[in-house]
Amino acid sequence: MSHSVQSHLAVAPADYDAQILKLVPGYQAMLEEAVAALEEHLRGDRPTVVDLGAGTGALSARIARRFPNARLVLVDADRAMLDQARTRLVAAVDRIELRHGSFDEPLPPCDAVVASLALHHLHERGDKCVAYAGIRRALRPGGVLVNADAAMPAASALADPLRRRWASHLVQHGDSEARAYERFAEWAREDRYFGIDEELDMLREAGFCEVDVRWRQGPSAVLVARVG
Repeated sequence: MSHSVQSHLAVAPADYDAQILKLVPGYQAMLEEAVAALEEHLRGDRPTVVDLGAGTGALSARIARRFPNARLVLVDADRAMLDQARTRLVAAVDRIELRHGSFDEPLPPCDAVVASLALHHLHERGDKCVAYAGIRRALRPGGVLVNADAAMPAASALADPLRRRWASHLVQHGDSEARAYERFAEWAREDRYFGIDEELDMLREAGFCEVDVRWRQGPSAVLVARVG
């Protein structure tokens, strides 16, 4: 699977960190909740954490600060984004590894996998189930997956209010309402947001024994799945 933020969002990798705040409601809070979930569940004195679809390393940078003994493996299909992550994490260079790769490639054995605004690029349910199963295989006993992403129910009666809230966020940051909905249509060519109930079902199918919704703000959510 290949991916380019430049072509998908029309955002240069160097500008991504500023632009994503305008595009995604509750982005900063979502990342903080993801790190807090790791604080609750990550085990071991020197854990290995895989950041899947790591982008510019915004989530990994937070984890590096909170877990000074953690080893971080950043995986992304976009080399330009990984270059940004390399610069961002220069202070932790001795304990990070950058991997150019995609969701369908085997992951190294690890204690946690995190993902932020990444797994929605898996458009088909079957592909997402396969990715979750791969994550499950990579995790050691007691390991945890923390997925921070958008979630959208299948039922329009539930999804439409969330889209309106998302559109309102975009309008607050300069879009017209029409442009906001154009963005949704553009993103849908590559992205797919499953409902939280579907996400939890897929995680259970992949073999995770404990799953939960840790946090939600409008369309943004943090899900946690543990290995027994």
